[in-house]
Formats: sequence, C-alpha cells, structure tokens
Amino acid sequence: MNTTVTWYNGDTATHTVTSDTGVFASPYVTPGASFSFKFTQRGTFPYHCEPHPSMTGTIVIT
Repeated sequence: MNTTVTWYNGDTATHTVTSDTGVFASPYVTPGASFSFKFTQRGTFPYHCEPHPSMTGTIVIT
C-alpha cells in the first residue's frame, strides 16, 4: 500500500486527527499546520478530533 494522507488545518482552531481504533494519532494541529500519515494496509479508518468529537471522518484505502 504505502498511501500517504495529509490533513491540513485551514480553521482558526486547533484540532487533532485521532483514529477511532488507535492506528494513528496526531499531535495538536494548529491553524495553518498539517499532519501526514502513511497507510500500509487496505481498510476503512474512521477518525475524530479529540477537542471536537463531533468532527469525524473516514479514510478508505483500497
């Protein structure tokens, strides 16, 4: 696989990118900063923001 995904924080608040299953976890990502993670397996990877748990997403690697 080896697929790299980058999240960019274009907001004015600090966020995290935290896997629901413990696969990855960013530090706090400040406005204008980014976080990248290399996926090495296929799958569906749900994630959320620790300070804002209603902010969620899913990455699908095929």
